[in-house]
Amino acid sequence: MEHFDLCVIGGGPAGYAAAMRAIDLGKRTLLIERDRIGGTGIFNGALASKTLWEVANRVSSTNALMRTRGREPFSLSWEEVGKAMNEAIFERKYLYACHMQMLANNKVGPLLFRHERGSGRFLSPHTVRIERPGYSTDIQADHFIVATGSRPRTVAEIPVDEQHIYTSDGIFGIEELPRSIVIIGAGVIGCEFATIFSNLGATQVHLIDRADRILPFEDADVSELVARNLERKGVIIHRAAKLEHIAVEQGAVRYELSYADGRHETVRVEKALLSVGRTPNLEGLGLERA
Repeated sequence: MEHFDLCVIGGGPAGYAAAMRAIDLGKRTLLIERDRIGGTGIFNGALASKTLWEVANRVSSTNALMRTRGREPFSLSWEEVGKAMNEAIFERKYLYACHMQMLANNKVGPLLFRHERGSGRFLSPHTVRIERPGYSTDIQADHFIVATGSRPRTVAEIPVDEQHIYTSDGIFGIEELPRSIVIIGAGVIGCEFATIFSNLGATQVHLIDRADRILPFEDADVSELVARNLERKGVIIHRAAKLEHIAVEQGAVRYELSYADGRHETVRVEKALLSVGRTPNLEGLGLERA
């Protein structure tokens, strides 16, 4: 059974960085990843959303200048926006691939790095089984880092289909900019996408906030500043609103809200984004045996 100084389960931003640091320290390191190296950090998280934010911000800045000149607004299609995002993803993915190949083919010093594709599962405190279709092997290590990341949290009452109602992972797969969208959850991710869509200028954005203010974990003055900026860009913020019902009807999304003062409101939009936090990927790891 092969033995390593460190085994890292999960090749996303944290796992990859941990593995590289261990190599710097001269440790023989195994990196296990069941899908794509880079994980959410590259493919449907920070890099993708920040690229979208940057493009959308430039569109908004350009249109602010256009308005002062009495010119028609500038616009980009989702295909054009997505091209910029995909180019950024490809560049980072290529750098990761080249770096890993260089480490795996090291001819100068000791071979410290190995990458295994598959899922890792603890059999004992120092033994992990790596599995993928048609393949299984066991390894041992002195130390382990579990960096399996997270996925968007879903809600049983909200029928996510990634076609009309999206998660923050699935939203990158839209084919064109919607005419209108409701974002359920006014935390960091929800406000980020509200900013992106409103800055691109083609989408009427609705933002549902169960609390009295958006970004409840930020200071009140920061929250209020962001809310004013969003509303100035045309975002409709449903404050202190409870989502009573949401459904896809005739190719559109209809949602119903209730308020503490007894009011009810029904709104129809083209798309919806569920953004109510994330949940850790811990299933199947056998952590009770770690």
